[in-house]
Amino acid sequence: MNRDRLAELEEERRFLLRSLRDLDAEHDAGDVDDHDYATLRDGYTKRAATVLRTIDEGRSGLPAAPSRRRGRQLAVVAVVVAVGAAAGWMVARSSGQRLGGQEITGGAAATDVATLLAQARALLNVDPLQAQQLYRRVLEQRPDHAEALAYSGWLLFTASAGASDDVRAMAVDTAKQQLTKAVAADDSYADPHCFLAVIAADAENDTRTARREVDQCLRLGPPADVRGFVEDFAARLGETTND
Repeated sequence: MNRDRLAELEEERRFLLRSLRDLDAEHDAGDVDDHDYATLRDGYTKRAATVLRTIDEGRSGLPAAPSRRRGRQLAVVAVVVAVGAAAGWMVARSSGQRLGGQEITGGAAATDVATLLAQARALLNVDPLQAQQLYRRVLEQRPDHAEALAYSGWLLFTASAGASDDVRAMAVDTAKQQLTKAVAADDSYADPHCFLAVIAADAENDTRTARREVDQCLRLGPPADVRGFVEDFAARLGETTND
């Protein structure tokens, strides 16, 4: 590992430690509820531990980066199509297509929301936890904003991967609540249905619900760039037998 990479990791470590302090302060002030706090803190802590371990390995001259990349690839495969579909989904959504509940008109509040949404989309594949916090800020202004509800729920779910069973269960429950609210806020919005399908299949082994939700997602018309991912996920569900 070269010095530039170590410097990047050191900066990430500092960012994560600052984020943990900020999260504690927000929780103490009542701005973050207990469920989200537990899940986000667990996610930050796990990331910080991974970064620290990688820094130590790099300093001792061990080739840590290739093995970590391979491990990540295996983890993605283990979750079937869910992570790949979501990654493509997020890239397509950040490329300028209209999203559920997206601001169209002007005004001070609309500008603030539009700015927060743009920042959140830009961070989806870079810093999901920060993106989740930005979506929460949107919800402070617009509690019924479909995109913010859907993606804050989805990011909460993905951040809980590898967490303790109790934290994972709370995250799944809260994520489903957020996604259900997103559906109620905009019944023409495809994204929350597909996220509900992934959660049902991955976290609950409920293929019947997963099939129903992914079918609804396809009926509502996901972005063209990710429709193939969604159809592949639907096909894999069709190959399973447990209803």
